Amino acid sequence: MAYISTPEVAAIRSQLKEKFPQLKFGVRKHHHSSVDVTIKSGTVDFSDLVTKCYQGATVPFNGYHQTNQYWLDRMGKHQDLFEEIYKVIKTAPGTVKGGREWFDDSDSMTDYFHTAFFMSVNIGSYDKPYVLAKAPKKPVQRSKSIRLPKKARVNDTGETVARMNKEEQDKFVDYIVTRYPNLADDLMTKIGFSLMDQEVK
Repeated sequence: MAYISTPEVAAIRSQLKEKFPQLKFGVRKHHHSSVDVTIKSGTVDFSDLVTKCYQGATVPFNGYHQTNQYWLDRMGKHQDLFEEIYKVIKTAPGTVKGGREWFDDSDSMTDYFHTAFFMSVNIGSYDKPYVLAKAPKKPVQRSKSIRLPKKARVNDTGETVARMNKEEQDKFVDYIVTRYPNLADDLMTKIGFSLMDQEVK
């Protein structure tokens, strides 16, 4: 007899959340014999999926898509992802006390049906479509800036640069060029003209 307990469902929910942080799942028990998994939102774009209908007609993804563990080859580039999702659903119940992994000893030829539990995995639902979220931006690592006095005078700044060793000068130049490219260009032009004037004198 098909049956799944509340702790087994909780194990599925916990392991899906841990293994697929890029997706938000809804996991609930249905009639004590089934577990329904809904992918509510995430950073995975499923817009390339289509639903095959009668006589070869297809329906493009509109935020809701039903999956079938026996036809995962229809999931295209997402096949590996859903194979892993179904694997978690089948094995997680066996990690709790008194739980058991999914099995199916049914024999349709003799009308014999014996499975651990039934399962369904859908992307979105008919009344709440899947929400595609933006992937979080990776923080930009900035090079350490050269600390100068907040109200530094021209002479003070010049003295600070003059006292820098070669490595500090390289970092200072790299900082100016990266942070203030227009300023770096202006300074190079002015320094060049100033050196030419000195040579003339």
